[in-house]
Amino acid sequence: MNIFTFILGSPIRTYRGHVGLSADLDELPQLEKYYEEHIAPISRQYETKRVACLKAARKRLYLSLMIVLGLTLLTAIGFYSGTAYFPPLPFLALIGLSWWSFAPTREFTHLAQRDIYPLMFKYFGEDFIYNREMRLDMNRLSAAKVLPNYDKASFGDYIQGHYKGIELTVNELTLTKNVQVEELDASTNRRRTVTRTENQFRGLVVELSSHKAFVGHTVVLRDRGGLANFLSDSHAGLVRVKLEDPQFEKEFDVFSTDQVESRYLLNTAFMERLLELAKHFDGAIQCAFFRNKLIMFLPNRRTNFQIQSIFHGATFSAEFSQLNREMKQLFAIIEVLKLNEYTGL
Repeated sequence: MNIFTFILGSPIRTYRGHVGLSADLDELPQLEKYYEEHIAPISRQYETKRVACLKAARKRLYLSLMIVLGLTLLTAIGFYSGTAYFPPLPFLALIGLSWWSFAPTREFTHLAQRDIYPLMFKYFGEDFIYNREMRLDMNRLSAAKVLPNYDKASFGDYIQGHYKGIELTVNELTLTKNVQVEELDASTNRRRTVTRTENQFRGLVVELSSHKAFVGHTVVLRDRGGLANFLSDSHAGLVRVKLEDPQFEKEFDVFSTDQVESRYLLNTAFMERLLELAKHFDGAIQCAFFRNKLIMFLPNRRTNFQIQSIFHGATFSAEFSQLNREMKQLFAIIEVLKLNEYTGL
């Protein structure tokens, strides 16, 4: 079923089909066992809720369409008879009633995400938490001197836990900035200045603790377009670091308060690992070693942890499989950078 067949009256049925999880063959039995014990019972409850929400939404939708058609008819009568009428009324009613019609489906998605994802994250460890209200400290992120200039910060999903003794914190973040641009006004044929909101960053912020303490402040920047901003007064105290790897210097710019420590942190092995990671994020990865944490900014235009369409059965198997793949990518950062080892980075 999709939105079009739903509107046209396709039967709403409870899904009792095959539940297919996807993972590496050596991990699949473990994933299936956890799913059957912890997720399958609540998914069956949510499948019943899903059907009820769709039926409620369809009733609202059909009622709304009749109201809009009635208002359209009254507007047409008013127009041709010369009596009082308000032309935008049917359109405004359509917008408002559409929002009201699909309120049950939005509520279903909200409740499912609230109840299901915390269970899924427990698969990776009992201390893992999932929350949409918690957020990283923007003051600390700003102090790390990797953020672009922005006017507004919006947060999404927040995940926290431990992997191989390393504390892992992930937060979805969107940074926007109001930018003034000139455009041609077609009605007056004159140029005018307008304000537009542009995305400066959208993706994941990952904070990782490290078994190797560092006292300096080192940043690794990928966006050379923002280099002029970086060298402003707000970044005083950080000095450019010259490294021996020409390939790494071609991809990244490094600045630090401690030249010796930065070269120790960014040794040959670390630079190779970071270049390897950059391939998975289109080279746009940036990071900072700051206050005994490695803070990484991973651009991503899509929402990472999201319930699939309500028009599909509420098995949550696709979500669980996708979540497992995404978390494995984050765990790979710890593996690749060897943050869990007490030797040099």
